[in-house]
Amino acid sequence: MKKVLLFLAVVLIPALSFAQTCERDSNILVVGGLLSPAPYSPDSPFINLKVACINEPYNQSVTINVPATFSLNGITVPITNVSIPTTGGIGKYPAGLTYTCDPPNCVFNANTLGCILLHGTPNADNPAPDTADLALTASVVTPFGPVPVEFPGNQAAPDDHYYLIVRPTGECVTIGTSDPGSPFSAVRAMPNPFTQHITIEAQSTQTGTFRFEVFDLLGNRLHTETVNLFEGTNQFTYDGSQLPNGTYLYTIGNSNGKSVRRMVKM
Repeated sequence: MKKVLLFLAVVLIPALSFAQTCERDSNILVVGGLLSPAPYSPDSPFINLKVACINEPYNQSVTINVPATFSLNGITVPITNVSIPTTGGIGKYPAGLTYTCDPPNCVFNANTLGCILLHGTPNADNPAPDTADLALTASVVTPFGPVPVEFPGNQAAPDDHYYLIVRPTGECVTIGTSDPGSPFSAVRAMPNPFTQHITIEAQSTQTGTFRFEVFDLLGNRLHTETVNLFEGTNQFTYDGSQLPNGTYLYTIGNSNGKSVRRMVKM
């Protein structure tokens, strides 16, 4: 995948909170220089956007961390800002949804955090079940003038997509290990603290493919792998012997949601 201008990280808002507030997250779980959450691709077949349901409120924030420079025709140039149109900048999302920005003009200055909120209520005009293929159009302002960028498009591999799953009324699940219908009823790491190897135990409500990732507290992704889990109790081992002593975050999930936990290396 080509180097992408924006660092994006989805901030999942609890399902029972639908206030139209765009929430920045300064502790972005992303490796610098790439779009995050990662798009769906043949090498990483995960849909990372929150599922939407017909006639049910939808609310998801995206934090934008704009870098200081941009690669233009192989030359690194400084960035003044990145902007998207206040309307029409995000396309192909389900009918009934819209987006707003913080700042409201959708102009994000270099070296600052901005926020986009995708919100609304998908209506019955949408087919369900269905999968929307979202598109983002932005403009990068440099000393040489504005540069248009698109994702997917000139900022992604041809097979990369930002999919948003749309389901019939009543088929959405909430994010969190204690919510009914979530992928996990419990997740824990043993022993914790650990010294070399740590066992992850997941009580899964689903059978399927999940992604396990480890991050440091600055949001740098240190490890990612695909794990196959079955309904019921599952265990797998992570070799953390290469990690310096400290506190880390680990996540496990699929398109329905994920659990985020802490572990300590001693």
